[in-house]
Amino acid sequence: MQSNLKKAGILAGLLLVIAAVSVGGSIYIEGSVAETPENETVTAESEAETSRNEAVLPESTAEILENTGNDAESSRTEDAADESAEDKRIDFDALYEENPDIFAWLCVPGTEIDYPVLQSGQSDTFYENHNAYGEEDDAGAVYIELANLTSMCDFNTVVHGKAGANGNGLFADLYRFQDPDFFKEHEYAYVYLDGNVLVYEIFAAYEREDTSLIRTYDFTYLSGCQQFLDDLYATRDMGMNLREGWEGVNAYHYLITLTTRDEKTGRQFIVTAALIQDTEGTISRIVTE
Repeated sequence: MQSNLKKAGILAGLLLVIAAVSVGGSIYIEGSVAETPENETVTAESEAETSRNEAVLPESTAEILENTGNDAESSRTEDAADESAEDKRIDFDALYEENPDIFAWLCVPGTEIDYPVLQSGQSDTFYENHNAYGEEDDAGAVYIELANLTSMCDFNTVVHGKAGANGNGLFADLYRFQDPDFFKEHEYAYVYLDGNVLVYEIFAAYEREDTSLIRTYDFTYLSGCQQFLDDLYATRDMGMNLREGWEGVNAYHYLITLTTRDEKTGRQFIVTAALIQDTEGTISRIVTE
């Protein structure tokens, strides 16, 4: 329990499809591989068979990783939580033994963001001051609130992490996306689940008022999902970065929003990405119109 969780690094470029079928007053939405905003169809196959307790990188993702020059530690330890994404799989059984609140692993290539993601059954703020081992720690951990599903099937999964007073927090590197060149060159974020790998394309990064996204928008209704997107594109932040090709993003997509807070200004900074690959085809939801 004393060793640190090691990091993992992955990089690939694939996209998402949304199939919507009306069922009474609700919409059933299923996510799968689809065309990119440039209308190029992209697919990927997994070299290894995915078991229930292992998330495996698609072959093309692993090949790109090999060429990124990412120098994570190569030494292995017996600590179960030291499983690395560089090994093309995350051993969730081992992570659960360290802390059963761990349900995913988040990686944003080009940054130091390479951590397990947790959800506390006790309180939404538990991991504000507890680390990934559940130990008291002012640095906190990377986590989601109880309003979000650990299956990642919500319209918008909001992931929290601290930037740190001195810029040394777990999510401090989110601020690198304020740089237009960095934003342009770093498009993807990855989420490992138990038996699945989700690939997201980052399309927005900006500063906003420090209010709770979960409490401001009701993401269980299409109207709440659309309001979030309308407000995003209506933002008048001079430092806002938007990726071309995502102007058509809508309430039927699956988003992940990484959020942190500048302790000096009290402003919130968010990086939002849309699902572009659901390796195992397990992402779906029903949303009330």
